[in-house]
Amino acid sequence: MTGPYYQDESVTLYLGDCREIMPTLGRVDAVITDPPFFMPAAHFQSRINWQRSWGDVSILGAFWAATLDLIIPRLRETGHFVTFCNGDSYPVFYPEMYRRFDVLKCLVWDKGHVGLGRIWRHQHELMIAARWDESFVSIGGKLHSDVIRVRATPSADRDHPVEKPPGLLRAVIEPITPAGAIVLDPFMGAGSTLIAARDLGRKAIGIDTEERYCEAAAKRLAQGILSEVPT
Repeated sequence: MTGPYYQDESVTLYLGDCREIMPTLGRVDAVITDPPFFMPAAHFQSRINWQRSWGDVSILGAFWAATLDLIIPRLRETGHFVTFCNGDSYPVFYPEMYRRFDVLKCLVWDKGHVGLGRIWRHQHELMIAARWDESFVSIGGKLHSDVIRVRATPSADRDHPVEKPPGLLRAVIEPITPAGAIVLDPFMGAGSTLIAARDLGRKAIGIDTEERYCEAAAKRLAQGILSEVPT
């Protein structure tokens, strides 16, 4: 790492491996991220139909445990941690977060329309919102549902295959951070978390290993794109 890939008064963006960059960072008030949550490949080299086992997900579990051990030391005692996941990875991520936080909550992103799938077609994604007893709690009086309805970014308009709309990230960031807080996204993709944080008057740090996504995020940030309002 030779320095930030992009920086303005509110956002710092790094190109590189978060495992190398994270130890150089200071403490942050929230981690909000959409990590890889790949599942094991099927066994195609045998003519025997092998029964699936919970051990099949051990690689994903080990990855997530190592990721948490790397990131959590950067999180203040008053901080929050929110990760995206899906129905398959949720039960793998949950135990590792349960061991490390006092309170866990499942959040649902309702995209407003059905997508791919057989019989039951996808209309939502999941998030695990984690905090400690000492974590910041908004006292503004506004009620926040655990179902967040924001339309997904159309595929043709995305700079990243799983890009999230900034309005969704705004709905997540606002109730768990005070003004001026620092938000970290170690798997930032096209930078929606950074845009939403800046729009809310927070500071943000983003990391990604792919230069094309860092370039897309930097371009979006330089253009001053504003978040959508959740519907």
